[in-house]
Amino acid sequence: MKMISEYIGERLLFNQPSVFKRFHELRAKDELIGSLRQVGFLGMRWEVSIQNKNWEIYKPSCWRSALDIRETGYEMPIANFVRDRFRNKGAVSLPKGEKLKIEPHFFKGFCEIKNVQEECIARIKPKTSLKDKAEVMIEKKSELFDQYPWIIILAYIITIEQRHQAAHSSV
Repeated sequence: MKMISEYIGERLLFNQPSVFKRFHELRAKDELIGSLRQVGFLGMRWEVSIQNKNWEIYKPSCWRSALDIRETGYEMPIANFVRDRFRNKGAVSLPKGEKLKIEPHFFKGFCEIKNVQEECIARIKPKTSLKDKAEVMIEKKSELFDQYPWIIILAYIITIEQRHQAAHSSV
């Protein structure tokens, strides 16, 4: 299996096979790279499987907008995503003091993952459909994608949440 950073320039697709199931797949052509499944009634936890590892992305509290990430079977989170005050963008704090920024641009129609130097290293562009779909383009090589492949899925979760919040607020 190829590392995530080796997909530079290739088109990766997030796809939801069924509208009625909360299951998503990340694919490169016909190859399954990873999967995402939302668990629980309130949707506060996601099970992620990517590159033969399993992770959990969860909200530690329903009162906070932060997301924590841990390996399946462990109690302590290894990373967390904290939003900037009342905005949708925020920063991912990784174990060795590294940081990445996730900036969704709702009106422009894409989400960017940026490094500390403010360079865009990946871009996620949602597609309008009844099902949740998105196209991922990895623009620059980053060792962080190889060490923490769930970063792309975390950005996709933030994009999905943002789209669902916008749909609920317009009703």
